[in-house]
Amino acid sequence: MTLLVLSFHITAGFIALAMAGIALATRKGGVWHRRAGSVYVGAMFTVSLTTLWLVKVQPNPFLLAVGVFSFYLVFTGWRAARLSDGQPRFTDHLVGGVMAVAGLAMLVMAVFGFVQQGGTQPWILAIFGSIGLALALSDWRDWNLGPVTGRARIARHLGRMMAGTIATLTAALVVNATFLPELVTWLGPTALITPVIFWWNARILNGQAASKH
Repeated sequence: MTLLVLSFHITAGFIALAMAGIALATRKGGVWHRRAGSVYVGAMFTVSLTTLWLVKVQPNPFLLAVGVFSFYLVFTGWRAARLSDGQPRFTDHLVGGVMAVAGLAMLVMAVFGFVQQGGTQPWILAIFGSIGLALALSDWRDWNLGPVTGRARIARHLGRMMAGTIATLTAALVVNATFLPELVTWLGPTALITPVIFWWNARILNGQAASKH
């Protein structure tokens, strides 16, 4: 059974990576973008569910925390596209709470890791935990200020989906690029793609600002 679940996990990961490429390459909002995005979300949710099974069979708090982080990115990106009114529902707050708890747990594990063993894993936990916690807190801040609509909603959707792509690419590198240093495979995609996300979001939000004048 575990081998079957692992096969689903790997297959879904490769499908997610392929669909992410198609979604990024096609016209935003177009038919193929939406179709690829829907398959991508389904594949990523499959990755998350199978991760829960794999962690249950072989407990690994580290992989569980990273799995929650990846799920949160894709879920919030998907919800940004679905919630045209920009108003969060109970599910959004629930998932945000889970991410906040997971982010704190990753930071705690990082502290214990630095004290007990050192190495690269505590750094990875500290970075992903900080990002996850910051995203959850920023979501609550934005919702408290009012509905997230217009270009801000589009920026959230694209940014989170691209961040989910980082998670997918990271997983592929960690499993397959074992010849590279661990820190490079875990943090390389984040370092390379995050500036693109900021640039893309800035273009979208600056367009919103320009449209108000």
